[in-house]
Amino acid sequence: MYLLGVDLGTTGCKSMVFDLDGNILGEHYIEYDLIFTPEGIEQDANEWWENVKTAIKTAIKEADIDGRKVLGLSASSQGISFVPVDKSGNTLMNAISWYDTRATEEAAQIKADYDNYEIFSRTGRQISSLVFPQVMWLKKHRPEIYEKTHKFLMGLDFLLYRFSGSYATDYSMASGTLCYDTAERKWIPEFFRKYDIDLDKFPEIYCFGDVVGTVLPEVADELGLSPKTKVVMGLQDQKAAAIGAGIDNSIITVSLGTASAICSIAPEHIVDDSMAVACHGFDRQSWILENSIGTAGAALKWVRNTFFSQMSYVEMDELADKAPAGSNGVFTYPDLYRGSSLYNKGFFAGIGLETTQGDIIRSVLEGVGYEIKQRISAHKRISGSARRVGEICVFGGGAKSSVWCQIISDITGMPVVIPKTHETGNLGAALCAGIGSGVFKDLKEAQQRMVGGIQKRYLPNKENNKIYEEKFLAYKELKGKF
Repeated sequence: MYLLGVDLGTTGCKSMVFDLDGNILGEHYIEYDLIFTPEGIEQDANEWWENVKTAIKTAIKEADIDGRKVLGLSASSQGISFVPVDKSGNTLMNAISWYDTRATEEAAQIKADYDNYEIFSRTGRQISSLVFPQVMWLKKHRPEIYEKTHKFLMGLDFLLYRFSGSYATDYSMASGTLCYDTAERKWIPEFFRKYDIDLDKFPEIYCFGDVVGTVLPEVADELGLSPKTKVVMGLQDQKAAAIGAGIDNSIITVSLGTASAICSIAPEHIVDDSMAVACHGFDRQSWILENSIGTAGAALKWVRNTFFSQMSYVEMDELADKAPAGSNGVFTYPDLYRGSSLYNKGFFAGIGLETTQGDIIRSVLEGVGYEIKQRISAHKRISGSARRVGEICVFGGGAKSSVWCQIISDITGMPVVIPKTHETGNLGAALCAGIGSGVFKDLKEAQQRMVGGIQKRYLPNKENNKIYEEKFLAYKELKGKF
């Protein structure tokens, strides 16, 4: 028997077939593009679906299994991109991407009506132009689409609908919409009434691992699955990746990809008065705390493309490893995300004629490490559960760098563990599928069976940790000047 995990990303989707011990039997990845229109940034949701189907069929073929023996499937999905569909489930326009900023006026209207902290304390998000303001924009600028809309579906919701015919989302996806009460675990009716938005156009909210249906017969026939295959609720991709990495009350997870999300589990709803850490829905007993670094791997990629384009990442690691802790006084602040600002906020400091390539490269890795330390400190500041965490689990492309993982361990003073698979998003989806299919009674049992042990552990070097304690103070002082 097998489980199927789908990961719907911003620029590509990947499907994977797992056995019940978490081994990857078959996989397939397909890339797709963002669509830039005069109004904003969009994606073709029908392209999502066609590519997901192709990826599933190819993964099953590679696994060389009978697809009818797949017990359940679930998905990990990019958050807060959504598409309106009519009563027949047909898309009425492209999906509006989470990169899109068309609803700035609507967000400004909400800011005029509500205090930002009030919204943050209820929804886990500061006021921005995503999802609910974009629905307001649609009603104002595309009233014909709004009126025809039966449901607004985010990526996860859309896939599950196409698989099963059910309209459903989960706590983590709903947490990105700006209209979901994370403490009460429900949509906020007063928001819908105030802005005259039909709450019925939003899907029902489930918990990951809940069964939302079975695969529709025609879909099962096309994909080689059984019509008895369970369609199970998944999560937003960062949260799915976190459970695939083994997150629990003893671990903080760090995704080290283009961006970096830092997550921990809290047994109670927590509101960070500084609004530095978001509290999002997770399951029926707990919440997930999250903050992020906008450009982690992206900062390293920019440095490589700009200064070291002839080098591989392995060669850059070798140079960084030769540089001492503290990079001979060179600092890099890795915030290179332009956003709505007229200038980038990132900087290099401490460079002299004696500075080496290794110093520059290592300073980038250290800069991200300092930012991770700050984010983890924020978790510990507000959460007793985070304060009791014993280690950091790092996954994503950056986890392949032994130098970077050791730097993170040395800077934070905490052990860093690397899970057996880097494909934690797909694995997280498969864990959900296993819970919903009855293979596992809960997340803990699913993780014990499928996540398994660790690939590698890094312990902090005491001498380097002492150096980094001093350098971290200098780094924060430098940041304060920009």
